[in-house]
Amino acid sequence: MQNSLPSKRFQNPVRRILMLLIGIECATFGISCTALSGLGTTPISSLPFVLSKIFPLTFGTTTFILNVFFVLIEAVLFRSRFTVLNLLQIPAVLVFGLFIDLNMWLLGAHAPETWLTGFAMSLLGNVVLAAGVFLQIRSKTIVQPGEGVVIVYAAVLRKSFGTKKIVNDVSLVVIAALLSLAVLGTLTGIREGTVISAFLVGFLVKGIVHFFPEPKDQKPHQVHIGPGGKS
Repeated sequence: MQNSLPSKRFQNPVRRILMLLIGIECATFGISCTALSGLGTTPISSLPFVLSKIFPLTFGTTTFILNVFFVLIEAVLFRSRFTVLNLLQIPAVLVFGLFIDLNMWLLGAHAPETWLTGFAMSLLGNVVLAAGVFLQIRSKTIVQPGEGVVIVYAAVLRKSFGTKKIVNDVSLVVIAALLSLAVLGTLTGIREGTVISAFLVGFLVKGIVHFFPEPKDQKPHQVHIGPGGKS
């Protein structure tokens, strides 16, 4: 899963890293908004959110642990195609987890008390999350493990990224729901907001890309998945 433009990968590294960090902050701010809205968090965050309610760990910590597990899956499935550069996903997701905890702390006092304000907070979270996803992609630096593992699934199983992304997200939500019901006795972090996020974030990212297209002198960002293939 290496960037397809190795000669340009480290051009303007400060600008690219800054864009990545801003993207991570936006994404984690958005995730925190959805989690605190009371209407359910995003599909990919549903499992770490439930785990944070089961174990004495923060939302950011469980997010980090789950994503390290994703990196291990990548390594097992990709074997020799898994390079040292792929390990950079771990420090990136460590920052991601720390930013989630920071934003949960900053927004905790502003948790909505009504369904309408919760809905507004959830929508705001989805918009900011989409902007964060766009910035992380446009930075052309590190693929987050939650996306990286789907790229690996798609490569190994020879399926489209979109198909495996849907399967992966649905699987996480189902596992989160079953754990929540079995351990907590109630459905936690999974509600109508989770369904809205599943459809809205992707739509918003496409809209942002449409209004801010890749400069014509640059090729679109691609991620190699090994010999003879790319996502």
